[in-house]
Amino acid sequence: MNTTIRLLCITALTAPAIACKKDDAQIRTTSQGESNASASADSAKARGNAMVRIVNAGNGGKDIAIQLDGAPLFDGVKAASVTDYREVGAVLARFAARSPGASDTTVLATNEEVLVDGNRYTAFLISEDLSRSTLRIVKDEVIPDSGKARIRVVHAAPGAPELDISVVGQTDKLFSGVGFKSEAGYKDLTPVNVALEVRAKDASKVLLRIPAMELRAGAATTIVLTGAAKLAFFTFTDTMIPVAPRM
Repeated sequence: MNTTIRLLCITALTAPAIACKKDDAQIRTTSQGESNASASADSAKARGNAMVRIVNAGNGGKDIAIQLDGAPLFDGVKAASVTDYREVGAVLARFAARSPGASDTTVLATNEEVLVDGNRYTAFLISEDLSRSTLRIVKDEVIPDSGKARIRVVHAAPGAPELDISVVGQTDKLFSGVGFKSEAGYKDLTPVNVALEVRAKDASKVLLRIPAMELRAGAATTIVLTGAAKLAFFTFTDTMIPVAPRM
């Protein structure tokens, strides 16, 4: 599933929420008007699996392939896109990002991560410069507190300074001093339509304006900041799928 640069992704889920335990819930990921569902944490854990997806935040505009312990996991992951979650049984998982195609053995980045059964992870491919990339793996906590919307920011813009993110018209910072290759962690907010401004840390000049997006209850939106000479962004949204009550 792909998302294009500067695309605002809003979940298509409109059904009323049905009370359920967080670990019982499946997750729907939405981008570019498309969506897919992944298993609940409980069901993945019962199978002895963690869940992993890939975000291609590289600035070269090229597709990538991902291997897990030397075996193909994802192929043809487009720039500024997020994949579905895949269940993996590895405990110490060794990831490698490569150019796609069996004949190309170029390794763009590698990383090892201890994966815990039932947890969700996102691996972000981030360009450090024209020749080097990093594969940053973070744990996903995509279900907000009851009645809240969740948001996080990932700084994947090489050469950009530490960044502050604030809501348009507000003086308080939503996120402060987000460093390159870092994710600012999640924040839970009251559901709202919100436009954001991105500045260098403690500066007044706006480097990027993110138009109004809808932050819905029960959904977690990830904003990925990219670009080299000029900041850009793309987003994707994870929503808890209501679970029908057991009879």
